[in-house]
Amino acid sequence: MDIKLKPLAAIVLANMALCGVAHADTNENQFKLVLKNAFVERNFDNENIKDPGSWSQGISGFYQSKYIPTVLTVADKPIELGVDASLQYALRLSDDRHIDDTILPFNTNTQTQDRNFFKYGGTFKLKYDNTEFKVGELFLDLPITSVDTSRQLISSYWGGQIKSKVTDQLQLELGRISQVSPRYEEGFHEFSVTKNGVKQYSDGLNYVDLKYDVTPSLKAEYYYGDLEDLYDKHYLGFQYSWKNEYLKSQTHLKYFRSQDSGEAKAGEIDNHNIGLLEKVSVGNHSVGLGYQQIFGDTAYPLPDGFLPELYFINWNTTGFFKKDEKSVHFVYGYDFKDYAPGLNTMVKYVYGSDFKDAQGRDNHESETNFILTYDVQNPKLKGLAFRWLYVNYDIEHGNSFQENRVMTTFTKNF
Repeated sequence: MDIKLKPLAAIVLANMALCGVAHADTNENQFKLVLKNAFVERNFDNENIKDPGSWSQGISGFYQSKYIPTVLTVADKPIELGVDASLQYALRLSDDRHIDDTILPFNTNTQTQDRNFFKYGGTFKLKYDNTEFKVGELFLDLPITSVDTSRQLISSYWGGQIKSKVTDQLQLELGRISQVSPRYEEGFHEFSVTKNGVKQYSDGLNYVDLKYDVTPSLKAEYYYGDLEDLYDKHYLGFQYSWKNEYLKSQTHLKYFRSQDSGEAKAGEIDNHNIGLLEKVSVGNHSVGLGYQQIFGDTAYPLPDGFLPELYFINWNTTGFFKKDEKSVHFVYGYDFKDYAPGLNTMVKYVYGSDFKDAQGRDNHESETNFILTYDVQNPKLKGLAFRWLYVNYDIEHGNSFQENRVMTTFTKNF
């Protein structure tokens, strides 16, 4: 998937991104066909827990029309119209393990995993000058509503969105999202949050996002989202970039604030998340060091469907967002372009501490990721890519596991 550069907190998911839905401005109709073979298996150290996983084959199509000018004009500029559409299908190739692996739809009543997985959506879009309006299926890259590409089919949202380039430095986006289609569910559903075994629903998410280029090197972003009847969320982030002929660096500072309105159906929510990340690249090498801390009375809230918070400094397979948790991570990556063009590898280690388990015991956890990616360079095989992610998760009081994700994709643009 075309995912814009994110902090290293999102690198695990971003490196497993395997199909594209990014909607850039274009003067031509575009169609993208994606074939995706996904093998995912998790092995728990506790022998009493069933090991989830599956093997599936997906085929997806994403259509993006060009904008067509209409006879309607404002200040001598035409109003332009277009439509987008998506169709995603996956077939389970492995046997049903009768366990929810968060990859394919699972029926909790019958304890069976669906053999077929189907998603579809359409979008009507309108453009005037530097302002674009969309209604229908949306693929959003924002807090709360990130697009999850780490499994088989991808998540999307249903609602309306306005994006405008107000000035050369300022971009404005606002919208209302009424429903979500999580990574392993069909169709669109209301947002919900489950707390203490009780699921509470929201009528929708209202949000505004501002991106401002303070200088060519310093970028700022502010986001506010109101998940009606559940909680509000504020985000403020800064990114500073610097480079010379030998190296380049990126510094990220991020602050999140989530709080209920006082009468929220999901109960009390009150927390802060602050993170700092420094990334340096020299030649084929890249190194990153990050720190994240959760403050407040609760763990960081996530809507049902385990929608990833890719904006976090430390977002991993497990997510280091427990109440009072402090976590640090180290990342090292190497590009083999001088020896095997298209081959990249990365190792990431995260350690989290200062949180408690359900029984009130002091706890700590760690996760090690190894990622190997190869994009075939032969022109005759253009679009063929291989990804392998190995995860080793260890927790003092809890369920440790090892996980493998092997994905092969072929992408063809028409």
